[in-house]
Amino acid sequence: MTPRPTPGSRPLVLKFGGSAFADLDGYHRVARYAVRRSAEEERPLVVVVSAMSGTTGRLQQTLDALAPDPPASAAAMLLTTGETVSVALLTAALDAQGVAAHPVPAAGTGLLAEGPPDRATVTSADATALSRALADGRIAVVPGGQAVDTHGRTVMLGRNSSDLSAVATAAMLGADTCELFSDVPGVCTADPYLVPEARTLSRISYEGVRRMSRHGAKVIHEGAVQWAERAGVRVWCRPFPWGEGAGSDIGMGERLGAEPGEGAVVGDGAVGGVQRAVGTVVGAGPEAAAVVVHQGSDVWSFRSGRERRAVAGRLRAEGLPVTEFDTTGEICLTVPKAARGAARHMNGARRLDDLCLVTALRADGRADHIAVPRSEAAAEARRRHAGLYPSIAGATAPPAAPPVKARSPHSDVLVGSGPASAPDDKRVD
Repeated sequence: MTPRPTPGSRPLVLKFGGSAFADLDGYHRVARYAVRRSAEEERPLVVVVSAMSGTTGRLQQTLDALAPDPPASAAAMLLTTGETVSVALLTAALDAQGVAAHPVPAAGTGLLAEGPPDRATVTSADATALSRALADGRIAVVPGGQAVDTHGRTVMLGRNSSDLSAVATAAMLGADTCELFSDVPGVCTADPYLVPEARTLSRISYEGVRRMSRHGAKVIHEGAVQWAERAGVRVWCRPFPWGEGAGSDIGMGERLGAEPGEGAVVGDGAVGGVQRAVGTVVGAGPEAAAVVVHQGSDVWSFRSGRERRAVAGRLRAEGLPVTEFDTTGEICLTVPKAARGAARHMNGARRLDDLCLVTALRADGRADHIAVPRSEAAAEARRRHAGLYPSIAGATAPPAAPPVKARSPHSDVLVGSGPASAPDDKRVD
């Protein structure tokens, strides 16, 4: 059976991060949920998928073992295969549900990008091909983090860029909302695994979440926020709908966009008999204070501010996020760990292996940076968070141990078994 959308209705765009696919049954769970949402809402449905948990890291490890600095085009060709596998597997899972789906290749996404092939930037979007795929009522399954360049070659939009694919697709198709599902409860005021007192925000402005992303928080891809704001797309960051706990799957008739008390799905619990789902709505909302621990970045020290500015400019031009800051006696910046091509810009700089940057973002736009030993980063984050949110400063819960991301037992399908790879960031897009 194929659900039939209402003609002319706005499409529904859902994105599922890699942790949804920690095992093969994850594809069945996503398929069942997608079929249900499509039937309930009777509108075209696009599902954007990430690679199964651990796959991209395993591919990167394999590439690094083969060549220290391979061509960016080769890296893009290899690292995008994980999402392509997810597209095929989810399409098969939908077929098992009796629903025909369109597996969409990068060339069918309508996303055009330019820049380094492994860290390209989406410059435009054309809805023609994807609209055609949705016209017969089928569900379109789209690979996250992929686009094509002006020569029609598949390019990668960088790590953790499935958010960008989903929001750009929503904007291109005229959707009013894009739902991003992951293994965290929403946009939090700190990493809840490091700061148990962290709050999940019910709403936050585009600028608020963009600042968090720019300063290294694993929230929403900064490019996704830019596309959302430009097109007026609200972004709903949600935990997986099959998670444990009340409100984790609110069932029929989900609504978004009204004010609290008017049936809006904006927070936990229920108000006035209206059930409300967990998660964070990004759009028209307040700024928010937050703490960011740059666990996934290296700290580099430079001889002068001029040298640091020059290196930072070159790294940003190559699509790498960096944070410039000064600490006692050091002129520093952060660079994502093992970022391809970064090392060649670091002549004369020193890597401070024992240091980790902690950033406190204030609601008024200020950012306070402090570099501490990595072993003290979680404690420092808790202190900073207590300063931003003094009402919970007396909380005595011990910090939670950062989890090792669950890697799918099938993540080696493309390269075979090998040495255990280093844990990826806990949040995977």
